[in-house]
Amino acid sequence: MDKNVVIYNFMDTFFCCEVKNDKYCEEMVTEHMLVYLCSGEMDLIEPSGRQHHLRKGDSFFVTRNHKMRKIKHPAKNGEPFKGLFLFLKTSFLKKMLNEGCYPINRTIQYRGKNSFVTLPPHPFLIGLFKSLEMYFEAQSYPSEQLMENKLREAVLTMLEVKPEIASLIFDFTEPWKIDLADFMESNFTSDLSIEEFAHYTGRSLSTFKKEFQDIFHETPGKWLVKRRLTEAKRMLEDNEGKPTDIYLCTGFKNLSHFSSAFKREFGYPPSSVQCDRCL
Repeated sequence: MDKNVVIYNFMDTFFCCEVKNDKYCEEMVTEHMLVYLCSGEMDLIEPSGRQHHLRKGDSFFVTRNHKMRKIKHPAKNGEPFKGLFLFLKTSFLKKMLNEGCYPINRTIQYRGKNSFVTLPPHPFLIGLFKSLEMYFEAQSYPSEQLMENKLREAVLTMLEVKPEIASLIFDFTEPWKIDLADFMESNFTSDLSIEEFAHYTGRSLSTFKKEFQDIFHETPGKWLVKRRLTEAKRMLEDNEGKPTDIYLCTGFKNLSHFSSAFKREFGYPPSSVQCDRCL
């Protein structure tokens, strides 16, 4: 476990993340997410490659079902990064919509980039997150019913600040069945299970495995390991980092597992690639 990273989790819905040093994160966003920066800074990289630099007090909304890369930084004055992450799950949003108690207009279409929406500074948003932050500071969490009311407050606050965002928040369409080979080549370093790869390509697990075998002539698990190792070897040969940096970038969670898999695949340890290059 990274001692420089502290994460508090409440009901798998509300998270507080504190980071003392620069931290790179890559994840698949499976549910809509509302984020607020209490301190520090963050670079957010969209799937298109477009980058956003966020600072203390900024808040933004991220739509579900896509990959997002984040680089969290302490502030220039040394203040650590601290962010609050609130997940708006599809089941809750459907329930809220069906209740019919709220003025929700989905006819106005949001015209910006659909994966990421910056929210303007607003006292309602600041008040919402300050109240949530206090729960973590006190290590005393709200009841399930109170947490659900906080989720409703979050949605209604976003609609107050940016009404057109309703067309994104309450979009329940599932992702289309996309090209499997292209998706795997673009996302083989992602920390996803085989079941999640199947979901994000719009396939059942059995269909995913069958089509994968037809395309790559190998099981998904074996292909992922080989593809990650090949990429790691290329990065080492191109002097893009040390093994201690590269194993995380290529999807491995453990350095010793990466080193043993690399030696088993290529016949020599990853450290020798750099040694040979430096001779």
